[in-house]
Amino acid sequence: MKMFKIIILILLYQSSAAQETIIKSNYSIRDFFKKDNEITYIEKRMVFTKTVNSFRDYFIGGYGLEIYDNSEKDEIISVSNELLRPVCSVRFYNKPTDSVQEVYYYIKARALDAFLAKEAESMILSLENKKILVVNYSKKPEFIVTHNIQLNAMSRRVFLSQNVLYFCTDLGDIFSYNLTSKEQKKIVSVKKIITDLVKFDESIVFTTIDGEIIKFNLKDKTTKKIKLSNNFALNSILYQQNKLIFGTFKGSIIVVNTDNMTIDKELKYHRRSVLKILNFKDNEFYSSSIDHTLKKWQLN
Repeated sequence: MKMFKIIILILLYQSSAAQETIIKSNYSIRDFFKKDNEITYIEKRMVFTKTVNSFRDYFIGGYGLEIYDNSEKDEIISVSNELLRPVCSVRFYNKPTDSVQEVYYYIKARALDAFLAKEAESMILSLENKKILVVNYSKKPEFIVTHNIQLNAMSRRVFLSQNVLYFCTDLGDIFSYNLTSKEQKKIVSVKKIITDLVKFDESIVFTTIDGEIIKFNLKDKTTKKIKLSNNFALNSILYQQNKLIFGTFKGSIIVVNTDNMTIDKELKYHRRSVLKILNFKDNEFYSSSIDHTLKKWQLN
């Protein structure tokens, strides 16, 4: 009977999604993006672009943190950190000339997180010296710091939504910061390390290092939550109107229904922590991991 139950569980996982390994790397794949038939990804201090018939690479100086497709300018933007010195850099790689043409350096701290605000032509950097910088690159090679926000603790997640910056700190606080008025507000406090933060509709969903996934309603201040057992979420994407997909510390990928805060699916394809999830189209997803793989999977 026990063996029968195990077989049924395996069949349920297999029917939930199909997956294949697209890239097997020599190192952890920290970040990537997909455009048409190309996949561009970070491997240590290099960025690679892979298609069916071609393979390109370029050096990004420090150890890659994040990369972005800036198709409007026909360029790739990367954020990286130096290993020995507290320096982070933002590099602008021009595709037609096959070269890095401009670089912004911050020489006082490494970056913990970054967010590209394309419409504002700005890069938002959350730094280990408890600062958040908004760097405008519209006149590059001249770079202008338009906001320099001093925090009371480091922030590991930052993003922009409708000209409002959202970020969380290691003290367990979540803040909003209006880029127009420069008004900063504390939204909620949980007094524990927050590992991810995302906003949709009138709610924010955040995850904690002890395994909680919490939905906080910005209007009525109510909360709903679930808790993972011996695991915690590291990153997420909005899949459908009421569904979020999370990559976890132990390598699983979970689909959460945010209406009733339940787990719809749990997919166990990676052997180690999931570093990035990307929804390309329809039910087609890609995920990268510390296990050196980039996988493609299809929800059924």
